[in-house]
Amino acid sequence: MSEKNILSGDELSILCEQIALILRGGLPMHDGVEALCQGYKSTRYAEAFDKLSETVLMSGSLYEGLKDAGIFPKYMLEMTQIGEKTGELDNVMEGLSKYYSNEARNQRSIRSAIFYPLLLIVMMAVLIGVLIAQVLPIFDDVFSSFAGNSGAASWMNIAMNAGKVVLIVAGVLIVLFLGLLIALKLDKSQTVKQWLTKTLPPIRKLNQKLNATRFASSLAMMMRSGYPLDQSLEMMKGLFTDKEMQEKMTKCYDMVSEGQDFADTVEKLEIFEPLHNRMIHMGSKAGQTDHVMGTLADLYSEELDNQINHLVSIIEPTLVALMSLIIGAILLAVMLPLLSVMGSI
Repeated sequence: MSEKNILSGDELSILCEQIALILRGGLPMHDGVEALCQGYKSTRYAEAFDKLSETVLMSGSLYEGLKDAGIFPKYMLEMTQIGEKTGELDNVMEGLSKYYSNEARNQRSIRSAIFYPLLLIVMMAVLIGVLIAQVLPIFDDVFSSFAGNSGAASWMNIAMNAGKVVLIVAGVLIVLFLGLLIALKLDKSQTVKQWLTKTLPPIRKLNQKLNATRFASSLAMMMRSGYPLDQSLEMMKGLFTDKEMQEKMTKCYDMVSEGQDFADTVEKLEIFEPLHNRMIHMGSKAGQTDHVMGTLADLYSEELDNQINHLVSIIEPTLVALMSLIIGAILLAVMLPLLSVMGSI
């Protein structure tokens, strides 16, 4: 199953919410799924949803239908199977709806943090390119017509050379951005992502928040569905693509399986911040670990959004100010000799 064929986070969130409504409304599973599949008849997923409806009719299992459809992520399939086994499928679907809604929002925030600076750099390159190719040559011809005005020519050369340097730098940055995006897309081993995480502190902080959000959200949903803590941790090991987090999940499962306290384990592995570790300790003692994990998932999701917005709010005015400064300097290099020429007439 190719990732490009999997439904998006927003689509998965809406779909899970619809299935939860069907289950709570008391409709027979097949009738509800058949009605739901009608809404996808005119989409590129029509064949997959037909297969979903057909399998649910034959087997009576939503899990088997989702698996045969081939457009749903492994995590959703595993959680659906858990829901059917524990009789908590409606709660699982509601939890999955919230989980994929948070995932989609986080992905949108991350994309905006990447593409918005790239867009500003492209705009800066285009504006400077127009100045160099169209505007400055006109003034250069005007100044050249005034014999002996070497000062004007010098200023024009400075403006042209400065503009070319900035244009080259902007071009290099654009190529690096695009190359990095392509590398991240093709990097199945996550080597590039690991390098970025270790090299750039803002990226490292964002990645930590994202991992903490996924950990808390997934564990809360599994425990609310009636799954024991150790089995929940075992199933979550395949949820993360980040190698460091995968190692932490393996260690967490091993330590809890050996009888170590869960709250002490996550504190040692530094999955959450110290303040939140104290919340986990209290929740564990009160038998409310699932509730605490749900609360932490919401907190970290909000913190992730705020951190991304803060990063964008810093980058935006910085690039705008830099662009204004560069373009202003180029125009000033044109206006100063122009005023000199006009004064000599």
